[in-house]
Amino acid sequence: MKKFLNILYVLAGILVFLVLVWLFAIPVSLIQSNIEGVVARSGNSNMRLTIEGLRKGLFLNLYADRLDLNIDNRAALTVTEFNGRFTPGYLLYGKLAVRIKGNIADGDLNGVFQYPVNGEMKIEKAALDKIPYLARFGIELKGSAYSDIAMDMKAVNIVFKVPDLSIDEATTIIPLLHTFRTLQGSVSIIQNRVNVDSVSLEGDKGYARLRGNIINKKMDLAIELMPDRDKLNALESMMIGKYIVSPGYYVIPIKGVMP
Repeated sequence: MKKFLNILYVLAGILVFLVLVWLFAIPVSLIQSNIEGVVARSGNSNMRLTIEGLRKGLFLNLYADRLDLNIDNRAALTVTEFNGRFTPGYLLYGKLAVRIKGNIADGDLNGVFQYPVNGEMKIEKAALDKIPYLARFGIELKGSAYSDIAMDMKAVNIVFKVPDLSIDEATTIIPLLHTFRTLQGSVSIIQNRVNVDSVSLEGDKGYARLRGNIINKKMDLAIELMPDRDKLNALESMMIGKYIVSPGYYVIPIKGVMP
């Protein structure tokens, strides 16, 4: 019994020592620079993260008022009410991991980051009209986005869906785009390249698929339209007529430098 108590005392002493080191020996600035560095190195991309109001809590917990993610030196995402906590279970696999939570575009963010560069995040009910990165396309989008994001040293992979999509007709010149009501697909980011792997849209008047890539901010994309001809009015039929490839199949190119 005495031997068991001695072991408990040793473990408690180690725990207290680690807490004291965490609270007093490791500066917040060092933690912040390491977190920002992890994001900058993920996928060897041009993403940058800045953190405001970072502070430490007990047992390796972290809190921050605001995290801002920039892509191509433009605002992309903002996370508020951020908190992260050390997850000791990953030590059994020889990994150092932090579980994170926060608020993003009025939605919920949950995920796990493993040191040095490996992370998984889940986003639920994020409002599209409150995601700054989407505004650069000049199209007013509304809806609730759900997404799974995985990142490592090679790439950032994003799988997403929007079950209640709404597009303002006045902000787009792409025929039928405003008629789509659901959106789902996946994209990957590798350095300065965005691969649109598979993005599909569905609406009252048919289906569409977006494909292509964006390299150095230059778009080489195409929207494949497969409309229900019986539901098109005369103006819509005329607008897509010049893009016809075969009966019931149209391809609209989207090329040029991103706004």
